[in-house]
Amino acid sequence: MLCTLAQVPLALHYLGTEAYGFWVTLASIVLVLNTVDFGLGVGIQHAMASAFGRDDLASVRTTFWTGAAILAVLGLLTLGAGLAAIHLGSWADLLKVRDPELRRHTNAALTIALGSFALALPFNAVNRLAAALQRGWLNAGWIALGSGLSLALVAAAARGNWGFLGFLAASLLVPTLQGLGLLLHLCVSLGWRPVPSDLAGGAELRVLLRTSFYYSFPQLGTALVQSVPALAISMAAGAAAVTGYNLLFRIFGPVQQVQMILLTPIWPAYTEAHIRRDHAWITRTFWRTGAMFLGLGVVLALIAWKAQAILHLWVGTADAVGPRLAAVVAAWCLLQMAAQPSIYYLVGIGRLRALAWSATPGLAAAVVALFLGARFGSAARVLECGAAALAVVLLPPLLAATFSALKSPP
Repeated sequence: MLCTLAQVPLALHYLGTEAYGFWVTLASIVLVLNTVDFGLGVGIQHAMASAFGRDDLASVRTTFWTGAAILAVLGLLTLGAGLAAIHLGSWADLLKVRDPELRRHTNAALTIALGSFALALPFNAVNRLAAALQRGWLNAGWIALGSGLSLALVAAAARGNWGFLGFLAASLLVPTLQGLGLLLHLCVSLGWRPVPSDLAGGAELRVLLRTSFYYSFPQLGTALVQSVPALAISMAAGAAAVTGYNLLFRIFGPVQQVQMILLTPIWPAYTEAHIRRDHAWITRTFWRTGAMFLGLGVVLALIAWKAQAILHLWVGTADAVGPRLAAVVAAWCLLQMAAQPSIYYLVGIGRLRALAWSATPGLAAAVVALFLGARFGSAARVLECGAAALAVVLLPPLLAATFSALKSPP
């Protein structure tokens, strides 16, 4: 969190408003691509956590290497399709990039973003392995190292005047190095050889793919909800308008990250407790995650109230941010946070089909609403439309599925 907060003023002052907004938009596209793995990451983690609950480490290893291999193939296929789309599309016009130099580098920037995704995607399986074995502290250590390295590279790019493309590459290639480091660390810790081995057979592969399929829809919807606002705002009012939204999103980010830090290890613990039929612990823990959300929601609301003062202290200006935009971005963040305890609970206990049916329509409605809001030409209207869809179409059926599962544990 500290590295992220320190990175933003460096990037904003070096790149300028429009280039900063374009950088954020590209990072958002990478985030969408990085989570569009057809639910494989979740399927891999669920299978490994279940095997860990049965004390079957051989199955954990087989599932891990099989999943990593599938993700590598998926990354290559996406890279090929993406390069064709970059070549054929008029992306500078679509994203309303106005600066002549940025327009000239648009396709190259998209290529760097796509390449960084293809390199990093197989390492998603490594993060899932650490979570499934409840060794989140190892992943956390490498995230901290990666964040520090990213900050150092961004500072070097700004100080050395590497240009926009160099700056972009420096900020996007770190996850690959981070994933490689975590892989080697886990292999040493577990006594594994760091090369693919023991791939799953046909029956195991079908189970993995079926589990992944159910989660692929809400996973894609969640990724789009988190990443599309920057793209929709850029389409509505230009890349420069993304900056105000992103600055607010950054100052709210620590609150969201705290919730993620606390929920991430609970997910595989739900799975292990479910395998061991400890439903009382699962129910008690779910209600505690709900109380945690309420407390963090109060903190986020206080930050939104003082958002302009915080931005003045942080980056020296709050010209791109008004009270209305601060309130709307806060509401947008809170609605996403409200859905997460239920999502983690349903995934953890294996209710993937119920999650898919309850969450996918609402997430899809929010994405559509964001793009419809782009027609009004302002960042606030874009997010107002998306927030309304989350509140009306996502949360009610998701909560209904959650309470149904709590009343009738499998």
